[in-house]
This record gives sequence, C-alpha cells and structure tokens, in this order.
Amino acid sequence: MRENEAAFDLAVASIKSGDIAWGRAILTALRDHIWSTAEPKSTQWMLPRVLQLLEGLATCTPTTPS
Repeated sequence: MRENEAAFDLAVASIKSGDIAWGRAILTALRDHIWSTAEPKSTQWMLPRVLQLLEGLATCTPTTPS
C-alpha cells in the first residue's frame, strides 16, 4: 500500500508541475498494478482515487501556450 501511495503522490506531483503525460502514465501503471495484485487495501482506498484522477485527465482539454 505504501509504495502505491508513493506512486500516486509522484503522479499528482508530475501533473501539477505540468508533465501530464508522465503523470497519466504513472497512474495507468498504478491502476494496472492494483488490478493485477488485487491487494485489498489498495483496491479499496487507492484504486478509486486513481480512477477518478484518470477520468478527470481524460475529460480535460489541454491548453496551448499563447
């Protein structure tokens, strides 16, 4: 669970710093890892946050610099 939290925090930090593609890649890998391990705490507590953030990234439109 702790490693998954660290990965989530890294993804969020990457997204906030503007590296959205890297953050999304981390979240996708984290989602797949949680699904494959089916670790109960991560499935219950982390997976919903990961999925919510991935969904939010899919619906936002990137801005282009002027």
